[in-house]
Amino acid sequence: MAAMPQEAIQQGSTQSETTKPDKYSISTAEALREGYSVPEPVPETVSCKYCGRKLEYYGLVSPVAPRHVIIWKSRPERCTCSKAQDFWKDWDAKEEARKAAEAEQKAREEEMQRFRSMMERSGMKARFQNRRFENFVQDTQGRRQAYTQAKKYADNFQRMRPVKNDRNHVTPPEIERNGLFMAGGYGTGKTHLAAAIANQLISEGTACICMTMIDLLDRIRETYKAAGSDVDEAYILSQYEDVPLLIIDDIGSEQPTEWGVSKIFAIINARYEGYMPTIITTNYSGPELVQRMTPESGDSRNAEKTLDRLKETCVGIDMTWESWRAR
Repeated sequence: MAAMPQEAIQQGSTQSETTKPDKYSISTAEALREGYSVPEPVPETVSCKYCGRKLEYYGLVSPVAPRHVIIWKSRPERCTCSKAQDFWKDWDAKEEARKAAEAEQKAREEEMQRFRSMMERSGMKARFQNRRFENFVQDTQGRRQAYTQAKKYADNFQRMRPVKNDRNHVTPPEIERNGLFMAGGYGTGKTHLAAAIANQLISEGTACICMTMIDLLDRIRETYKAAGSDVDEAYILSQYEDVPLLIIDDIGSEQPTEWGVSKIFAIINARYEGYMPTIITTNYSGPELVQRMTPESGDSRNAEKTLDRLKETCVGIDMTWESWRAR
């Protein structure tokens, strides 16, 4: 009877293999004695390092082919002597710690992959992926107030979200005025704060889309050129309408067309009806924005309806101070 080597102890059977064999397990000795068909080579018995007890290997018996061993377990049974039990208790604790560390590492990697995926889907350009609350300059009272409002919004965002049950019934959010309307001139920090909100939420696992009005409409236009693609206009619109937070940066910057203004209204209105939070940044006040979003035809109805929805659902942040870039 061979002595059980140290590596056999350290790499012995798992805890589940120490339990009493079930009807589909059989020891090497019994299988050979009863004339079972067995795979070669047949593992030899080993001895416990501590007490010398003979330790068997067990095989898995086929449930469909009588008297046939499919495979031998890779390690022998564990000895039940006190020293062996102490050894395995310590070993199992280390194994649990190792598995927990591996699971934690895997979870971190999966979380990082989700983060990268959400960041890619967010539509944010590389420059704005680095816009965070920590690097927003708060050198004036106005900038400090804007920072405080934006940070409070990000920290309380889950209270801004509606709740949808498995029957698609929507319960309004705790805070129904759940959007932001950030207006001010060029270089005042509007986009920085909007991107900081998106970056914080994405890092916490909440999907966001943060795009300029021009890029948002361009994504829709691109679907017209890709005939037969799975990504059609309806798919893009559903993303804009259903994402937990939609940020439209620099609204009013594009030369208005009937098509473009109608798409913006359709998106804003769908989110309005679903209680979905939206953040707007713009260089224009309310009346100026309506004018900027009125196409050449002079039909301002969609622009007015869009602003009306935003007034009802958004809290305003006035950012009408000197441009940071001009300093």
